[in-house]
Amino acid sequence: MTGFKALTPRPEEQREQMWLEELGFTPEQIARLRELRDMYPYIEYMDSRKQWNRLRFVKWLYSRGEIPR
Repeated sequence: MTGFKALTPRPEEQREQMWLEELGFTPEQIARLRELRDMYPYIEYMDSRKQWNRLRFVKWLYSRGEIPR
């Protein structure tokens, strides 16, 4: 879901940014989260429960530092 991005973030994106910063995320981490969200916009597009479970497992591995960025 790539395309034109507005120069000024939407109000909901600004609130989201502030909330994530309050939780301790860096601007780089927030940008990466947005990239990932754009790659998987809707759960309905997942091919199967097996694929969804694999993605959850990969996320878990990444969170533990087992998978480099």
